[in-house]
Amino acid sequence: MDYITVKEAGKKWGLGIRIVTLYCNEGRIAGAVKKGNLWLIPKDAAKPEDRRRKKVLIQEEKKPSVSKDIYSLYEQNKHEGPWPFQSLYENKELFVKIVKHFPYPMHICAPDGTMLLANEAYLKFAKISNPERLYKKHNILLNPNLEKWGVKEFTMRAFQGEAVNAYDVKVPYQEIIERLGDRNELTSESLFHNITALPIYDSNDKLMFVVFIFVTSRSYQGREEIIKGKEYIDDHWKEEFDIGKLAGIVHMSRHHYIRLFKQHTGMTPYNYYQDVKINKLKEKLCDVNLSITQAFEECGVDYNGKLAKKFKDKIGMTPSQYRATMLQK
Repeated sequence: MDYITVKEAGKKWGLGIRIVTLYCNEGRIAGAVKKGNLWLIPKDAAKPEDRRRKKVLIQEEKKPSVSKDIYSLYEQNKHEGPWPFQSLYENKELFVKIVKHFPYPMHICAPDGTMLLANEAYLKFAKISNPERLYKKHNILLNPNLEKWGVKEFTMRAFQGEAVNAYDVKVPYQEIIERLGDRNELTSESLFHNITALPIYDSNDKLMFVVFIFVTSRSYQGREEIIKGKEYIDDHWKEEFDIGKLAGIVHMSRHHYIRLFKQHTGMTPYNYYQDVKINKLKEKLCDVNLSITQAFEECGVDYNGKLAKKFKDKIGMTPSQYRATMLQK
């Protein structure tokens, strides 16, 4: 019998990897077998019925879907110049009000990557005073910097219909302001976000929107030496920590730089390095195609090393427990 992987089955059925894995664990895919940490699915296996989708459909029959209203508004006006952002705000639907006043930056894209809507928090974050210049003119998939920023794979998975999370992503704040904003200004602030991408489907399982939500995990604005040190760690987190090289970049002695770094951030450079490692490991642990050991290897460390203990001390659970908890969500 010929088998395919979870990823291949998801692509074939138009489902996310996490959903297909869940179906395998629940025994809803006939003939699926588990080899180690990987599921193998018969090539001719039928797509399981989405019980969750049925429940959603029942709810939609009782009450019209707000997301459909947004989509209809977009379809009605897509040939009439800029998408009428304000008309959406004037809609009295509760969903629109929630989006508008949602406390974290959020923007919504069409399946082709075109930005359709950004809430007030995002407009403020990107320093955009005139949103009309943004809608239907900015396409996230055509941004040439996605790979440089380290979010290309994350973004592509989202537009393939998978709900995905990225943790502690360094946000290119200055570049976002220059690319999208309409106020030319320089900033020395370094921002890191936890980013969630949620695909929204219609009743026919067709992808309608992809929603991106940004939650600041940490930020720093201050001395150039600290920013340079953090940037170096963020770019070389897979490598072994070297305080000598780090201090040399900012032309300071090791002792002086450690003291300065702790004075401004409340932690040593090594503590910061460990935090970055742990956040990257959290992201890898959410990839069901990787075993626990492989997730550690992807982060350049050994599963039996010190990071596993540090992970439990900081997160409050073992890597295995963390993965199980995240997959249940």
